[in-house]
Amino acid sequence: MEKEVNCTNSGVILNYIRMHAKDRIPELIENLHPEIDALPDPEAFLSDPNNWISSAVASTLYHRAKHILKDEKAPFRLARHAVERTQLGFKSIIVKVFGSFDMALKNAQRINAKWNRNKVVELVKKEANEAVVRLHWNPEMQVSKDICMYNQGIYTFLPTLWGQNPLHLVETACYFDGAPYCEYLLHWEEQKKILSFVGDFFRSKSVLLETIKEIEKDKEIIEQKYEEVNHLNIELNRKIKQLTAIQETGKAILSILDLEQLLTVIMNLLATVCRIQRATIMLVNDDERCLEYIYGMGYGGEVPEEIKNYLVPLDRLSNILARVANTGQSEYIPEVKHSSLRKGNVLLARANPTSVYVVPLITRSKVIGIIATDAVDDHGVPEETRDTLDVFAPQIAIAIQNARLYQDLKQRMKELNQSRALLSRAEKLSFLGNMAARLAHEIKNPLTAIGTFIQMLPKKFDDPEFRTEFYQIALEETNRVSNLITELLDLTKTKESNFELDDLNALIEKMVILVTPQSKGKRISINTYLDPTIQKIWMDSEKMKQIVLNLLSNAIEFTPENGKIDVETRYRRLKGKPEAVQIKIRDTGIGIPKSNLEVIFDPYFTTKHKSSMHNGTGLGLFIAHQNIQDHGGNIEVESIINKGTTFTLTLPARSETQDASSP
Repeated sequence: MEKEVNCTNSGVILNYIRMHAKDRIPELIENLHPEIDALPDPEAFLSDPNNWISSAVASTLYHRAKHILKDEKAPFRLARHAVERTQLGFKSIIVKVFGSFDMALKNAQRINAKWNRNKVVELVKKEANEAVVRLHWNPEMQVSKDICMYNQGIYTFLPTLWGQNPLHLVETACYFDGAPYCEYLLHWEEQKKILSFVGDFFRSKSVLLETIKEIEKDKEIIEQKYEEVNHLNIELNRKIKQLTAIQETGKAILSILDLEQLLTVIMNLLATVCRIQRATIMLVNDDERCLEYIYGMGYGGEVPEEIKNYLVPLDRLSNILARVANTGQSEYIPEVKHSSLRKGNVLLARANPTSVYVVPLITRSKVIGIIATDAVDDHGVPEETRDTLDVFAPQIAIAIQNARLYQDLKQRMKELNQSRALLSRAEKLSFLGNMAARLAHEIKNPLTAIGTFIQMLPKKFDDPEFRTEFYQIALEETNRVSNLITELLDLTKTKESNFELDDLNALIEKMVILVTPQSKGKRISINTYLDPTIQKIWMDSEKMKQIVLNLLSNAIEFTPENGKIDVETRYRRLKGKPEAVQIKIRDTGIGIPKSNLEVIFDPYFTTKHKSSMHNGTGLGLFIAHQNIQDHGGNIEVESIINKGTTFTLTLPARSETQDASSP
């Protein structure tokens, strides 16, 4: 609210209405302004000359006064009342200090500026007993003709402060009728000099006495205001300390997830912050539809077993605890003795309180429990304690709910880990079973072939063609078994990783040279597009060689003659993600069916043994996948039947454990 008009003016209106229509005061001051309406005592505020209101509020007060008094000239009469009964207070003393009406008129703007900011007063002309005054209203303020009428009354009766008769006032121009200002023509009786001298003498003494009287009155007001402000400061400091404590304790309890520890901390806080000596926390058991004890303090040592085992059915609304849990509204019983509470109740019987206060614990619009506290003296549970507990309860509810959720999550995680352990054990058994079956199958076939030839050898030993064929088949099958056992050993034994900075592009070029004989045999061209900005990266060179060699060998094997293989390296820089290096190996081979893309990295998955052209154990891509994961990277595959396959390897350019001094 803007400060435009001093409350001396509103105080005059209130005083006049008290004298003529006291029962209409509420009608006068209600719904004036939100700031005034929110005050504990709006009437006192509007009567205090130390306060200010807006011109709009002042205009509303004058308008309502006219309505209450049923008098359109009410503002004029209010002005007369103010002057005659010196309702201007200290303002009248300041006016009298000027010694005469003539001097007061010359200082009209100085006087006006102390109590009004909605206009500027201009003394246009001043003669012996006549003057012209203009009131220039501020167009940005909500002034009304009622305020103008009040000013006319003040000027009319102002001479009476010096013992003169009221003057004659004529309004020659009116701002509220379209003129740029309000103009008053003032005419008063000329006072004889001897009377003026005598009047000045006695007036000086009168002004001095009135000044002393007003100063004494203001001194009392100032002392009263000081006491009020001091009391408010004490109360404010107490509230600040209380709220600070609530904030800090709120942070503390919200950071504790262990329920038992949390409840201990909560009870300690209730004792220190809320000054509670005894309290009980009960939580809702949704399955049993009841309140059950969870924690308590102030029972003189160990909490009695009958309280720990105390259950309150939620449908027993005669019980204050159940009622609060159902309604979500706090309840205070100031005198247990004369209340309807059942005195045989376990809590009442054991604690014997004089008063009881029960607060709901609410989170997410749901009551999860209650806190019950009491007092054993005649003063009851203090209002301050009740207010603090009301503020504190939602934080307690959230903290308890979080702890319960965490407790439930821990239990679920424990069950999940147990399930994972069982699943892992089952997977291992399944894996070992599959491996044993696969191993038996892969070894049995070549051994059968070799055994057949050995059985036939005595009869066909002299046949050179048989010996040559036997030699070739035995050697191939033996190599197959040897390769199978080597891959199985690679799979089962844990190789210690040896990470170091090495040149990735150089490693890839070596692997390309290594498979060149295979590619040239099928007239397959291998093209490399290696990013020269990639120097050395953090990797296990032996595992990386195994990965690249496996993928290149597969690409050559599944690419028809006159095909093409592209090998590309590049940096990958994505906002918000660590810097990485990508390797793409793209072929123009027969492709991989969509149904197989999700399982090609599984152990023993292979399509080679289904073809007379290809053979394999199904462990190559599985081992490659394991090796790339050891690097903290991943491997992805895209494929289109009869158009080709692309394997994309992504691995960190630098490891988190890499020495900071490494280039």
